[in-house]
Amino acid sequence: MRLKNKKYLAVVGIILFTIIMIIPFLKIGQLGVHSDWSFHSARVQQIYLNLKRGHLFTYIATDTFSKVGNANFLFYPVVFLYPWVFLKFVFAPITAYLIYVWLIFLTTGLIAFFCMQSFNNKNTRQSFFFSLIYLIAPYHLYLTLTNYVLGEAIAYTFIPIVLLGIYNIFYKNRWITLSVGMALMAYSHYVTLFISVEVCLIIAICYLIQNRKITLNQVKYLIKAIALFIILSAWQFVPLFTDYLGKDLVKPGSGFMLMQTLGDFIVSAFSNDALNRGGIGLLLLMALLFGWKLVNKDSKYMWVYLLGVLLTWMITTAFPWQYFTKTPLSVIQFPYRYTGYAIAFLAIVLSKVLVSIKFSCNQYVITSVIILFMLMLYAGSIYPDLARNARLDKNIPVLSSKREGNYRTFRDSKDTPIILNNENYNQQFSYGALYGETDYMPRRSFDNPRSILNSIVYIGNMKEKKLPYCYANRLSYKIKTPGQTNVNLPVLAYSNTVVNYNNKEISYRTSARGTVLVKVKKGINKIEIGYKPSIYLFLFSVVSLIGWIALISLAVKNKYLINRR
Repeated sequence: MRLKNKKYLAVVGIILFTIIMIIPFLKIGQLGVHSDWSFHSARVQQIYLNLKRGHLFTYIATDTFSKVGNANFLFYPVVFLYPWVFLKFVFAPITAYLIYVWLIFLTTGLIAFFCMQSFNNKNTRQSFFFSLIYLIAPYHLYLTLTNYVLGEAIAYTFIPIVLLGIYNIFYKNRWITLSVGMALMAYSHYVTLFISVEVCLIIAICYLIQNRKITLNQVKYLIKAIALFIILSAWQFVPLFTDYLGKDLVKPGSGFMLMQTLGDFIVSAFSNDALNRGGIGLLLLMALLFGWKLVNKDSKYMWVYLLGVLLTWMITTAFPWQYFTKTPLSVIQFPYRYTGYAIAFLAIVLSKVLVSIKFSCNQYVITSVIILFMLMLYAGSIYPDLARNARLDKNIPVLSSKREGNYRTFRDSKDTPIILNNENYNQQFSYGALYGETDYMPRRSFDNPRSILNSIVYIGNMKEKKLPYCYANRLSYKIKTPGQTNVNLPVLAYSNTVVNYNNKEISYRTSARGTVLVKVKKGINKIEIGYKPSIYLFLFSVVSLIGWIALISLAVKNKYLINRR
């Protein structure tokens, strides 16, 4: 009962801590946005508008991303954007986003806590410290409150589940946790999923070094985990096979970019702010520099420490990335993406150190002092963001109008912040996204995008700027023609794109600019372009749903049996 009370107290502490984290941003009530914001906010806006129309699923952009039918919803996970969407039905836009961030913080903190509980035999204080350290890491704040890199921010939440999952396979003869962690990664961010596989392979190598063998049972558990992962997440990958692979679409760039030197990395960690990709921060820098002295008597934690060192090395230019440019590893694009896993390993070490140090005074007093210290570190980390959002520097502009005339991106190439509030929020969607606007376009469209993004329709040899009527997953045009001719519409053509001409489905050709080209008759012609998902997407979605229901039922049943005992 005493252990349970401590656990409940820790959970309440995490809830209160995360509320304190978000309150300063709620009080300001506006955001200084740049970087990935316009990409994710446009995706959320499209899902929101489609839900208002009564459509749960979004396949192509019709109201956002310049109304050209961009299918990034098929190729970039959207599942965990839905909480933000639902919040928009209840709260003002800025408040909705900040409550969404709070939910990310809360979920991250609780997952970190309970995963550490399983890892360290239910040491509540260590689990609590690990949760707070993991929460306030500058890289985490960079993802959620500075640069709005939401795919990675959501994936960061599930890193502890993946680590616990691979640990359970090798040391606890359990395999379901890894499947769940990897499936949640697939629902969040594909590149982080790839990194998760890498980290699991590295852990397997470390296990081999320690034990010099992997048992047949462990191989069976890995196979079961992979099979369950496929059941839970295969639907996510169906559009990649039906509409992406081999279809000559624009792919994200590969390589190793935006790397810090080791010196810059250390200076950034000392600054402990969420700018410049965040980094591991001051607390974990101390764990990196001195952790080996404090855990050298514990084999398990020494391996955790060494993995933290390895992944930290991989973040910087000190790692020889130049030898891997032509390997599958180049898909990660930015080596700083390993920071999330480096933080997880180093936070495990630091939490162990904090509970190992003996003090003469009451442990609750020490815990309170540590919490207060972490809050002060957090306050220092977020001050630049708060100053930006509050416009303490009056040079930061406020979005003042909708875009008029030709296509322009929401931010210019310098990517400086601009202020959004509840009054001007919707004006941003008349602009293009600086990053992500042309992702997943057909290659021919990407090579010549201006006419498409500027809504130019070609009627025979004539061109005309014409905006479509927007609906959920379909765009509609009314085109008046003097005679039979070809109409080239500024709507991207994908493998499962469908065209209705005067309420009848017809075949179409793909134009030289990668868009829909149809032959029409004289008069007023109604042309609708939409997306019809593959039947496999539906089938695998049903399989996944059944898999999740079975897992949840099993978990509830096991919990019930444990309580009865």
